[in-house]
Amino acid sequence: MSSDDARRRTEYSAIGGALAQLDSKNPQAAQLIAGLTRVIIDEAEKSTRFAAALVGVVGSLRDDGAPAPVAVPAPRKRAPAKKKVARQPGAFDPFVVYRESGAVGLGERLASLDLEQLRDIIAEQELDTRKETARKRSLEVISAWIVERVEASENKGSVFR
Repeated sequence: MSSDDARRRTEYSAIGGALAQLDSKNPQAAQLIAGLTRVIIDEAEKSTRFAAALVGVVGSLRDDGAPAPVAVPAPRKRAPAKKKVARQPGAFDPFVVYRESGAVGLGERLASLDLEQLRDIIAEQELDTRKETARKRSLEVISAWIVERVEASENKGSVFR
């Protein structure tokens, strides 16, 4: 252990002793200081930017005690979020139609809709969590896909019935 390490350990030990003395006189103040110190340490361990700002503030203190201005690096800019397409509510609930008239009835109802209405149903019912239909353009393919997903969801767990 170097002399610098020994000096720091002695300082940390002295701080712990001072906190223990304060605890005997004013337990609330000691708990407040200990909690605040723990939060600062935890945040400094998580964020190198925060740790650098702390070092900068402490290092910039002049002999007269007035802090000098500290240059803290600006946070990294994130890419702007993509705008989501606002979808209309679905024309009908495909699960209700499937229960009432089966896969054939659902296919017939879906055949009467256009592409955007089919995508509205997919979005509203959250049928496409893997974005499988995003590149599909054919009405027949998307209609068959919706029937397949609704049928799979409705029959899920039927083995145990």
